Amino acid sequence: MPNEIPQFFLNSRRQRLYSILHLADATQKQHDFAVVFCAPLFEEKLWSHRVLVNYARSLAAQGIAALRFDYFGDGESEGRFEEATVTSRVADILDAVEFCRSRAGVRRIVLLGLGYGAVLALAAARTGDVDGIVAWAPIMSGEQYTSDLLRAHLGAQVVLHRKVIHDREALVQKIMNGEFVNIEGYEIGNPFFSELVATDTRKLIEEQTRPVVVVQIAPGERIDSQYASFAQSTDSRVQFFPVRELKFWAQQKTIYSPCELLFQRTTQWLIETRAA
Repeated sequence: MPNEIPQFFLNSRRQRLYSILHLADATQKQHDFAVVFCAPLFEEKLWSHRVLVNYARSLAAQGIAALRFDYFGDGESEGRFEEATVTSRVADILDAVEFCRSRAGVRRIVLLGLGYGAVLALAAARTGDVDGIVAWAPIMSGEQYTSDLLRAHLGAQVVLHRKVIHDREALVQKIMNGEFVNIEGYEIGNPFFSELVATDTRKLIEEQTRPVVVVQIAPGERIDSQYASFAQSTDSRVQFFPVRELKFWAQQKTIYSPCELLFQRTTQWLIETRAA
């Protein structure tokens, strides 16, 4: 598409990161902010790709520039997955913010993250010059997140060997001893694993000085217990809303990409919050 510019940029470590800048449609009212997308990790990045592309295009069509990019070790960017960490990805986000600000010609930047990408966005916002954070279905517990990852490895062992060769404790010990554990094709080692375990998303949200919106994405209307406190929060900096959509970042037989309600509610928050 003519308003989409694929290009590499150098991060602060002089590594080439791949990006696509979605320029704001010049025929629409121009907004003085842009959105930098912070993708989730592992296979969730693959399954959510179409929705993230569609939303970036939706924003551009409404006069809001957007930048999608691959972290070091992910996608088209330089490096191997096992070389990247939580810390390196946070640094990449901060570099992407400055790149987007200069190329999109805007002063203000809002970060939008999905899943663990929302955690990375919140971590980057603590020190970065950003004006807000959209957290789509953020991972709230690092321990639960890594437990789920290891469960996938245990399941693969049963499929391959008809039994568990290394239990969860053994897998963790291998990682702590400096080895890599392959989970669904991704080599996971330290310090990446330890950083994932230590994730405290609630604390990250409480530390924010900029507006944050936590978005629950689920097929039903019931508020998930992990997000209940945000729904009841009186903190004006933190907003919450649930959206009834399929969990498009999970493996699925049919790619789900519309998400009209999610797009509409998020864009409304962006415009209302950043126009203030």
